[in-house]
Amino acid sequence: MTVKDILAIVDTGDEDEQFLKDAREFARFHEAHLTVAILSAVPTPDYALAYTQPYFLLSDYVEAAEEKQAMVARIGERDGFEVRILSDEPDALLDKAPVQARYADLVLFGPVDAYANKRLRRRLFENIALSSGRPVIVLPAQWKPRPFAHLAIGWNATREATRALGDALKLAQPGAKIDVLVVDAKSTTKGHGSEPGADIARNLSRHGFDVTVHALSSEGENQSAVLVDFARQHRADLLVIGASAHSRLRELFLGGVTHDLIDGAALPVLLGH
Repeated sequence: MTVKDILAIVDTGDEDEQFLKDAREFARFHEAHLTVAILSAVPTPDYALAYTQPYFLLSDYVEAAEEKQAMVARIGERDGFEVRILSDEPDALLDKAPVQARYADLVLFGPVDAYANKRLRRRLFENIALSSGRPVIVLPAQWKPRPFAHLAIGWNATREATRALGDALKLAQPGAKIDVLVVDAKSTTKGHGSEPGADIARNLSRHGFDVTVHALSSEGENQSAVLVDFARQHRADLLVIGASAHSRLRELFLGGVTHDLIDGAALPVLLGH
C-alpha cells in the first residue's frame, strides 16, 4: 500500500509558512493528495487562562481563523490541495482531530516553531498519535523530500514499535537499508528474546531489506537523543519509533522517548501507535 492521502495539521498562527511549503513538496514527491487542516480552538474562560491571555476575545479567534483559511485557500487553489477548518472548543477539537486523521494515510506535523500555540499543538499531537490509528510524521523545517532509502528503527519489541515499523515500510524503498536500534536492551523470554533485535532483523531481511542491528548503550543519556544522534550521524532518511503512552485517560501522557521527539528533530520522525 502506498501513501495517497496526506493530512497536514496547522493552527491559525503565522509561523507555518515554511511547513506549508514543506508539506506541499512532500505530497508532490509521493504523488499524494494533500489536505491542510486548520485547527482553530474557540476559547473558553479556562482555555484563555491556561493557553493565552484572559483579555483575548472570541471575535479575535474567529477573525484569525477566517483570515488563515482565506490565505491557505488561495495557496490551495494555486497548488491544488484541499483546505479544511476545524473550529470548536479545545476539548471538542482534541476529540475531532483524531477522527479527521483516520481519513488520511499519513498525518504531517511541522516542528514546534511552526505553531503559534505550542501547548495546544502538543495536545493535538498526543491525541492524533495515540487515538487516530494513523502514523504521524514530524517534518524538520526546510527538509527536502527524497526516497526513504535508509531507515533507522527504534526497536523495543512492543506493539507500538511493530505498528510504527509496519507504517514505515509502506514508505520505504524496496531493498532499503534499515538500521535496527536497540537501546539498553536485555535478553528476555518475552519481547526481545535471547538476542535483542535479531528476530525482527530476520523478518525484515526476508522482505528484501538490507538490515543491520545496532546494540546501543545510553550511558545515562536520554534515549531519544541516542536515537536521533545515531540516525543523524548515519544519514538516515527517517527515524521510526512507536508512540507509547503511560495513560489512556482523557489526558494522554506520552512515554519518554515519544515525548522528547514530538517537537521535532534534525530528520523526519515517524511515530506509530
